[in-house]
Amino acid sequence: MIRDIKAGEKLSQAVILRVQKVAQSVNGNRYAKGTAEDNSGTIQFITFEPEIVRRLGENIGSPCAMRIQGPTDMVKYSSAAPVMQVNIQKMSDITDDDDLSALLPGGNFSIESYKAQLAKYIEMVHTPTLKSILGKIFSGQFLEDFCRNPAGTKLHHAYVGGLLQHSVDVTRLAVGMAMSIEGTNTDLVIAGALLHDIGKVKEISAGIGFPYTTEGRLLGHISISAMMVEKAASSLNIPMSRTQELLHIILSHHGDQSKGSPMACATREAFIVHYADEINAIMNQFDEPKKKLVWDYNQMLQRFLMIKNA
Repeated sequence: MIRDIKAGEKLSQAVILRVQKVAQSVNGNRYAKGTAEDNSGTIQFITFEPEIVRRLGENIGSPCAMRIQGPTDMVKYSSAAPVMQVNIQKMSDITDDDDLSALLPGGNFSIESYKAQLAKYIEMVHTPTLKSILGKIFSGQFLEDFCRNPAGTKLHHAYVGGLLQHSVDVTRLAVGMAMSIEGTNTDLVIAGALLHDIGKVKEISAGIGFPYTTEGRLLGHISISAMMVEKAASSLNIPMSRTQELLHIILSHHGDQSKGSPMACATREAFIVHYADEINAIMNQFDEPKKKLVWDYNQMLQRFLMIKNA
């Protein structure tokens, strides 16, 4: 496992490779660099092997599962702190004999328990239009996919079932705020919280490496989520006027345009779902599999976090 490798040792295992750059060095040799990962950690990689560079050059922007071999060492880039790097000297395709379980990260939670909580929140909704939309969407194959998909590729809840966990936890936070803020439509908050990220099922594949789909890259999960809700409402003959506030929550759940939302929050319910979504994503950054206090630089938040786990 990557977390067990020490500088100077040889790494030989199946990994997920994410190619960041293919270029030519000052001496004229082409090279490829990026990251190699399993569900225990991530390590930088570089390779100068012509055939490996050629193959990796075909995978820029898309993760690929490969078996690699090569020595590791600590390297320093510019003013950044030294990092571990593996120099890939051999690379081969994954075979049926390779154990790929280590390439699908899992969260420390029960998917079945969270499925039950999802059903509980849907049952709490009494508004007929909202309840029927929730029932229409969270059913059949889509429900199974929703319960397996990650909520992200790297930044937060990037593991099997992460989308389910994130959506239920956002709903729990949002309901807590809604019940303490006078004048809030709790049914609308529950529906918005459960539905805000459903488009990620179509945006991010649940396969090895959690690659983005073509649909995801072209449309993004916010737009896809809104279109899915609109399609469900239309199939139930629910007029657009009855779904506008729900769609607004989805379209504004990142807060405002500077954070990627097509719309800025303009209702109590939208603000509640936005802040519940944001705080849950932030708190997930502290869920690191470390057994002691450690200061860890977090790319999503652009700061060092103090991670404390017993």
